[in-house]
Amino acid sequence: MQKRPFQNLQQQLNSTSHQLFRNIFLLTALILIVLPFWNSLQDVLTKIVMSIGWYRQIQNIIVPYELKVTGSILSLVGFPVRVGEAYMEWTRADGKNEAIYLVWNCVGWQSLVLLVVTLLTGLSGKHTWMSKIEALAIGFLGTYLINMLRLSLVVAIYFWFGRQVGVVFHDYFSNLMTIAWLFVFWR
Repeated sequence: MQKRPFQNLQQQLNSTSHQLFRNIFLLTALILIVLPFWNSLQDVLTKIVMSIGWYRQIQNIIVPYELKVTGSILSLVGFPVRVGEAYMEWTRADGKNEAIYLVWNCVGWQSLVLLVVTLLTGLSGKHTWMSKIEALAIGFLGTYLINMLRLSLVVAIYFWFGRQVGVVFHDYFSNLMTIAWLFVFWR
């Protein structure tokens, strides 16, 4: 029996693509299962932060900074945005101004809390100091970059598709980005 050329390669690719599809499907199912609990956890964390009073510092210091970074990212890719202290605005095609406000609860602090919790458990084993420092650096930098990407995408989706689609993206899909980032980080 004569083998076709590249038959083994084709079988490997089919096996790899099947495994990749299966992994993506399982990850998607897991994320959809976790999402309601994640949203509930965010509500609990929000109430804790509000009771302590930390939200004022987040609103006064972090919000303006993240707005400037997000505005810079969007301007670099061609969005005609203007940034204020707590909002970003642009002129729509019909000539009217549109604004999106950033409040303390949207800056991604929940992602940071979840990262810290996963770091406490993930780095509790026998790891070298250097590997722990690397994990901390990659974890914090990756979470920061994901949050900047998430905020930029929220504004871009709002800009392209309108307020309602932007709100849905903000409330659900941007949370999936954080969960997906943590899966990638710990894999």
